[in-house]
Order: sequence, then structure tokens, then C-alpha cells
Amino acid sequence: MKEYTLDRLKTGLERGTFTSVDLVRMYEKQIERLDRRGPKLNAVACLNPNAFKDADRLDRERRMGKIRGPLHGIPVLLKDNICSAGDGMPTTASSFALSDFFAPEDAHVVKRLRRAGMIILGKANLSEWAYFMSLEKMPSGYGSLNGQVKHPYDEKIDPLGSSTGSAVAVAANLIPIAVGTETNGSLTAPAKQNLIATIKPTLGLVSRTGIIPITALQDTAGPLGRTVKDCALLLEAMAGTDPRDAATSAATHRKERYSDACGQPIRGMRIGLVSFTDNPDDDIEQDILADAKTVFEAAGAIVVTLSTTTGSLNNYQTMTCEFKHDLNRFFDSVRGHCPMASLTDVIAFNLAHADRCLRYGQSILVESERHADDLSDPEYLGHRAELLKEASRFQTLIREHRLDVIACAKRTQYAPITGAPCISLPARPLEGLVPRSLNLVGKPWRESDLIRVAHHYEKSARRRVPPRF
Repeated sequence: MKEYTLDRLKTGLERGTFTSVDLVRMYEKQIERLDRRGPKLNAVACLNPNAFKDADRLDRERRMGKIRGPLHGIPVLLKDNICSAGDGMPTTASSFALSDFFAPEDAHVVKRLRRAGMIILGKANLSEWAYFMSLEKMPSGYGSLNGQVKHPYDEKIDPLGSSTGSAVAVAANLIPIAVGTETNGSLTAPAKQNLIATIKPTLGLVSRTGIIPITALQDTAGPLGRTVKDCALLLEAMAGTDPRDAATSAATHRKERYSDACGQPIRGMRIGLVSFTDNPDDDIEQDILADAKTVFEAAGAIVVTLSTTTGSLNNYQTMTCEFKHDLNRFFDSVRGHCPMASLTDVIAFNLAHADRCLRYGQSILVESERHADDLSDPEYLGHRAELLKEASRFQTLIREHRLDVIACAKRTQYAPITGAPCISLPARPLEGLVPRSLNLVGKPWRESDLIRVAHHYEKSARRRVPPRF
């Protein structure tokens, strides 16, 4: 089936080449062909039984001249830790423990997508509990509810996670665009591994209300798409303030048309190309940076070559504290609708269903449960302060060298820990079993700068080749 950008889908709907009902039918057939049969990618957890009804309603609105926005009538998949209500789909985090959890209301981001006229086609599988369950070699994309997600190019490749199903679905053309979530690489890792693009937005640009958490200090939802512009268009629909998420208060006056940054010149922008002295780039990574330097300088950007050390960015100790605190508060918010009321309940359920739920153990859940439910503990605060000091390395380089954007050939944790925005996009067509990406990090609230640079790099060469089935 042909891959369509969001722009092409929008044009086809406007011209009457196809309807939204046609799109729902087309993508559901693709899911049946590749996800349920064929290679059995297992990217999609469930389909929305109301999708055709929603598509028909949006088609009728279009005929009456009521167009909600550029994404009116376009299908999207949600990572299955994002609540949706009234559509018969549970919200499970890919855990058997939540198989009967039907959310009482949409997540704030889902409300925004519906308001923009998008069709929630279904939910995508993820690494169970957003890959924050066990240290016992649990594979990315595995969950006790629906099993293992497979890589669309070669099942020997780790699809990475935790937004595994969302990324695989986009890469395999099961959906034009999908929503994932990030805490510590859960957007950028599967985007890189599946040769697609993603934007991890500034913490607070997108509400987290109604999303099963790991930590409010790092969690955010973000778009996964085959092009930078597709991601920018979805980000426009997702971004917005929410009185129930205090982090979004800083975004009140920052609503932008991020897609307008695509095609904007990068002349005069200062871009830092960063490598690491204690983790040297291999030959291909060196070529990627050399290629990026050529592309950027040809467009009139000022390229600054820099090196630094990676630093110690192990945030396991802080996240295990934050996870218990934030997950228990999420359960409080859905009390009476969810079969679990606390992390304690989840651990007990898994023990009672060990054959299915503890194939890879639950060591992270158990470690989190040991912590006091108190984020004012001085020892925890000390660890968090030290972590932020180490993670500020890229923002320090940006400030000291007056940079607009940093680019590197390695995926890093600096942006998710500090809450800064970042983008991952393909740097090479797949050769062998090692996908390659260019990774961009920017200043908080300056997504448009990142999008300008990423879009220019993307259009300069064909760096992504679709999987063959």
C-alpha cells in the first residue's frame, strides 16, 4: 500500500479523491494484512469499534463545509497508556493487570485530537508499563497482555521502546501518524530503530492528564511520523494548556503553527555538531556528522564542531521514587473505574498470575514499592539535583557557544531529563541490522528551530527506505 504524508491525505480529502471512511477501511485492511496475518507485527493492541461512525460524521461535516483543521478526518493511533473513553477500548499499558480498565474520560491530548477532527483508529502496543517493569532482560515491545511487537524491517532487530507499537505501525504504514510518550527515550529510541521521525516536545507543551505515568518530571506525549512535517502537524494539534497539568501553564502564550517552520531557511543559524570523547563515533556516525555539516553549511548555517564527555545520566534511582508516587496518584484519579488502586495491587496481581505476568519478572516495580511515597525526602532531592546538573551538559554547550541547535549521531538522555525538546530522524537507509539516526536537541520552547533544521536535513537526501513485506 502506498505511503501518504498528511499533506497528501489532506489534499485527497479536500478534492474528494477519497473519504475518511475510505481511509479507515484502507488502514484497517493494512493492519489485518500485516499486523494480524502476514508478518504478524503485533503493533496494534485494539481497533476502535466507533472508527467508521466517527469517520462518517467527519465526512458529513466536511460536506457541510465544517472543517476543524488540517487534520480533519485523518486516522491516528494512540499508545495504549493514553486514556480514551466511550469507544470500548481499554487503556492497559500492555499489562494483563489493566485489561479491564476502561477510562472514565479522554486524556487531555485525546480531547485535543478529537477537537481537531482526527479519528482515533485504535491503540498501539507498548513495552509493558512503558518499559519500566523489570531489569531481567525484558525485550522492548513485550507486554503480558498482547505479547511481542516485531520490527518491520527484520525481526532480528530490537524494535526498542517503549512507544514500540506506535513506531512500528508508522514505519509499516499501518497508520499515517501515531502518538507515543517519552520519559527517557521512549519516543526517540523506537523512532531511530524503526527509521521514522519524532519530536519529543518541551516538558509542558503537551498535557499529561489521562496518561499512565512514570514520572511527571520527564513524561510527555509526542508525535511519531514518517516525515518531520507530519510530526509538526500532529504536534500543533496536541499542544495546549491544561489546568489539570501545572507544567503546561508555561505554554499559555506559546501556541505555534510548527508546520510553518518546515521550509524556513536555516541561514545564519548556529548548529553545534557534538561527539563524545569517552564514547567515540564509529565510522558511519562520523560520516553522518560530516554529511550533516555539508548540508547545513551549504544552506548558510554556521556549524560549530564540539566534543564533550557523556557524563553519568543514570536516573534509575530517582525514577523508581517518582514512579510509585505518580502512578498511585493516577490510580487515585480513576478510582472506581480501574481494577488496580495502587502499585501494591499491581505487584500482587502479577504474583497471582505469575505464569502470564512474570515471564521477565517485576524487579523495577518491586524496587519502586520499597520507596516511601515522598518526593520531599532529602536523599531523593540530592540525587535529583545531581542528575539535573549532569543532564544540563547540552544546554550549557548551547549557552556557551550561542547555539540554536545541537546535532549528534548518538541518541542521548540530556533532553528528556532536563525537559528540553529534541528530534530524531533517519540518517541512512537501513544497512545490515543497525538503524542510524541524526539527533537534534534545542532550547526549551524552541521546537520551531529544531523543526527548521530537521526538515532541511530530511529533504536534502533520501535517508529512509520503507520496509518490504
